[in-house]
Amino acid sequence: MEISSFISKFEESIEGLTPGSVDEETKFQDLEQWDSLAVLTTIAMADAEFEVELSANEILACATIRELSELVAKKRG
Repeated sequence: MEISSFISKFEESIEGLTPGSVDEETKFQDLEQWDSLAVLTTIAMADAEFEVELSANEILACATIRELSELVAKKRG
């Protein structure tokens, strides 16, 4: 999985994010749009787009988009 694909899906799934506003080093938990709904949306996106089950704790343990992408890639096998 390429990180650009993950970033694109992440931006599409989080309401209010402008395409191109997030990169690998973005600390997604610092985004204005990041809230409990964004966590649930990220869980749903990972399941629908990458067939990976994530928990809220796994997501919150990641600091950057890169770390989140690596978590998804690792769980995909």
